[in-house]
Amino acid sequence: MSGEDRPPGGDLVRLAFGGNLAVKRDYLGDSYDAVKRLWRQLLADWAPLYAEPRFLPEGLREDFARLTGIPVLPDQRPARYSILNDPDTGIRLPGEENQAEGRTHIAIASIVAQLRAQGLRCVVTFDQSNYRHSGLRHDRQRRAKVRALWKSGFPAFYYVSHAPFLFAFPTIEALAELENLLVNAGIPADRFERGHRQTATSYEVGTI
Repeated sequence: MSGEDRPPGGDLVRLAFGGNLAVKRDYLGDSYDAVKRLWRQLLADWAPLYAEPRFLPEGLREDFARLTGIPVLPDQRPARYSILNDPDTGIRLPGEENQAEGRTHIAIASIVAQLRAQGLRCVVTFDQSNYRHSGLRHDRQRRAKVRALWKSGFPAFYYVSHAPFLFAFPTIEALAELENLLVNAGIPADRFERGHRQTATSYEVGTI
């Protein structure tokens, strides 16, 4: 994680995964979890949201599901569903040498693999990573991740706030459906950062 800014308390969270879950449990119920619960509510009738298990220690899964309403993704996948990736830090920046994954990070390649699953309609990923040494402003780092997904054939956008999330989709139709659903639910359209240009007839990947 050299060169990447870490969120406050990040070292304590990583230590907790050595077997002591007390510090990680302290994060349950923060404002980030409130936003996750909102996503669960809004996606319920469209493509229910399930949590990727690799980011949730077994001892926290029941409490996480009770708090957010999001169950862990079962081995028997639903006919239609969405995935929540909830790493402690976020998404690796494309082009960085370090693309290691664990409970703190996920790489774009893993999101692409998730998007190829049958029945999957959306992958939602928490992302508060920030690579200052990259020379890119934080917003340009987000756009680089969106562009990497689009170049892999998967449309995406960011929800930008104190709790940023990347939304990625298997099709442009799915993106349009969910974007409309979120806007109709009252989320301001200017919260969505696309990282590309939208023309009258199609979406085009923009430059950062």
